[in-house]
Amino acid sequence: MKICFQTVQFLFSYNAPSQPFKPKLSGISAKLLAAYLYWNNIVRHIPKMRRYSLGVNIEKLFAEVLKLTSAAQFSAEEKRPALISEAITKNDVLKFMLYALWELKGIEENHFLELSSRFEEIGRMLYGWRQKILSENRPPER
Repeated sequence: MKICFQTVQFLFSYNAPSQPFKPKLSGISAKLLAAYLYWNNIVRHIPKMRRYSLGVNIEKLFAEVLKLTSAAQFSAEEKRPALISEAITKNDVLKFMLYALWELKGIEENHFLELSSRFEEIGRMLYGWRQKILSENRPPER
């Protein structure tokens, strides 16, 4: 069996893996993702009874806020205010559910404070985004 140099070179050549694809996220999406990653790290420490009731509801609300924010980013301009308003509402419910979880001793105070400050910031960003869109679409006053 005769092996040529090019075949050996091909078999033992190694290409370093390229950097994984990282999409560019908007400010709100990046904040939501960071908050979700933080939540995902602490959810396993929630007592089972709370994790499978309030924890599941919080997960669903996270998904809905992420979905609505993403839909608003890629939707037509006339549909954005309604989607953002719904995302603001879901974010407020998410904050309340997190507060209920803390009151029921489901998470530690430091985790609650960290997550609630993140949700406050996300809420301010969503509200500012909605106000900006509404002011751009408002007809000029005479």
